Amino acid sequence: MADMIDGIVERTIAQTLRIVTTSRQSWSVAREGIEKIHDDLARRSPGHPALERLKTFIAEGDRPFAKH
Repeated sequence: MADMIDGIVERTIAQTLRIVTTSRQSWSVAREGIEKIHDDLARRSPGHPALERLKTFIAEGDRPFAKH
């Protein structure tokens, strides 16, 4: 199960990067999907280290939109 979660997280990040590279405006929609994936994985395997990587990816993606 752990290897499967690692793979899901890696594919999620890779696909999201492809999407937002073509349209940065897609981030808000992609973010919602990533959060749903994170929540589902957290229910199945709480505390898995890859979940933190996904949360970090979300936070990094939010930075360009932060108000200064």
